[in-house]
Amino acid sequence: MDAILSLVAILILAFWTDVNELEVALLALAACVAVVRPRLWDLGFRRAEQWCRDFVQRGAPFYVAVGALTVLLRVAMLPFQEVPQPLIVDEFSHRLLAETLLLGRVSNPTPPMWEHLQTMQVIQRPAYASMYMPAQGFFLAIGKVLTGSLWAGVVLSVALMCMAICWALRGWLPPFWAALGGLIAILRFGLFSYWMNSYWGGAVSALGGALVIGAFPRLTRGARTGPAVLMGLGIALLLFSRPFEGAAVCAPVAVAIFAWLVRLRGRVRRVALLRAAAPVVCLVVLSAALLAWYDAKVTGSPFRLPYEVNQQEYGWPLTLAWFPVVPHSNTIRAMQDYFLWEVAEHKKVTDPASTVYANTMDAAMLWTFFAGPALTIYLIFVPLGFRDRRMRLPLAVLLAGLAALAIEQSRYPHYFSPATAAYLILLLEGARHMRAAGARGRPWLLAMYRFVPVVIVVVVAARAAVPALWHRRNWFIRDTSWCCSRSGNPHREKIVDALSRMPGKQLVIVRYGATHVFLYEWVLNGPDIDKEKIVWAHDMGSAKNEELIRYYSGRRVWLLNVDDDSKLPALSPY
Repeated sequence: MDAILSLVAILILAFWTDVNELEVALLALAACVAVVRPRLWDLGFRRAEQWCRDFVQRGAPFYVAVGALTVLLRVAMLPFQEVPQPLIVDEFSHRLLAETLLLGRVSNPTPPMWEHLQTMQVIQRPAYASMYMPAQGFFLAIGKVLTGSLWAGVVLSVALMCMAICWALRGWLPPFWAALGGLIAILRFGLFSYWMNSYWGGAVSALGGALVIGAFPRLTRGARTGPAVLMGLGIALLLFSRPFEGAAVCAPVAVAIFAWLVRLRGRVRRVALLRAAAPVVCLVVLSAALLAWYDAKVTGSPFRLPYEVNQQEYGWPLTLAWFPVVPHSNTIRAMQDYFLWEVAEHKKVTDPASTVYANTMDAAMLWTFFAGPALTIYLIFVPLGFRDRRMRLPLAVLLAGLAALAIEQSRYPHYFSPATAAYLILLLEGARHMRAAGARGRPWLLAMYRFVPVVIVVVVAARAAVPALWHRRNWFIRDTSWCCSRSGNPHREKIVDALSRMPGKQLVIVRYGATHVFLYEWVLNGPDIDKEKIVWAHDMGSAKNEELIRYYSGRRVWLLNVDDDSKLPALSPY
């Protein structure tokens, strides 16, 4: 039965999510053309490769152009796909952190009526704050400062990620492949993915990972301070975004740097220690100290993460297999439903033999996000690159990222994001070997190598031009797709808009029905709750509700009945 369920999962994710069926159809067409007309557009492809090679060798202008193109393409689509609105609690938590930073602090005092205001991914005691690491919220705050929009921070992080990926590829591969990698990064991650069209994150940790892996070859070729500083900044971004997966992908790099230093002798080693190792160590120590200060402000202890406080308060099982699930009961039903879901998710790592289907779904989801049918053509040739000693470190980083993911209960694409640049290095090394094999008397193979980027461009153009592809059919892909973003919670937006137009301040008591989905939370407040135009609170029974209403005595009180999440809930005076 498990094998049958796994096969069903693979078929669903391969042919009924994202736009994979379109990719398969175009690849089949490309294969036919490659066999019949292998020299089609040969001169045009060679000229394009030469132009890209020359442009990459210009250095900084190329990287700036990649970032600018990312921003311009996404902004150009605003008439058709507007600024995204948050939907799941994770996004609101990151936004809460950003709004808190904009007030000049990293946490807020515990609200007096905090029991009514509880929500997932937010801690209420010892301070009211997001449970997440601060990097994503920091970028959102930058976007707000620069443009007045939190989402601008997301766009900035994605643009910097694409630039850093190109920079990393240029350190490991010849110039043309940095251009091809930049194209893939923009089209695959920079336009339609949830990394761009939500507030959930992904690009910041991918940026950090790209700086780390991209700095290594530059360090070992010249022991320069510039790459060392960028590596230190990359490690800092990983520490402040995804420290567990970041530590996993940094470990092979640290071992490789240590081995490089051991091989050096005398004055050369002293120079390398001073120019290369010292800046990295200093930045890592400074980042760790800053994180300890942040933790102390939020949790009261420099050695206690907000995530840990959130887990202990509400009982969510930690994502690693060796942490046991502790029975817990939450007074808020939505919070208890989330706890039970987390327990079920935890079984994927504690009892993998009985959850083959769930693990297969995770693996297929990662495949469809990072590769899909088209890029899988290049992946077939990746093993040919393992004979190259230079590819051992990117391979080690990739495997470390996969290992970290394997022992976690959740395997979303942004969990793997620190290894994104290492993955693209190996992917393009596979493309290089495919091109070389085609040049050695297999013209159809050379043509197929050239048609893969064309297929990707056509698929992205179809995604942009056909509104029917904007929202796909499978619920599993709504929040984790590279191409099919969703548009937030439109019902909440309508209620907020209606209440904002009313005079005075409002208090909304939310009562959930039996069919409400706990992840689509309504009780979400800003950092300075008592000053908010609208305060959202959980229904906790008549007696406790009366205490809440007395505290907010100057507000008009509403009751919101939320049951079927596909319909606008009923709002009535309390």
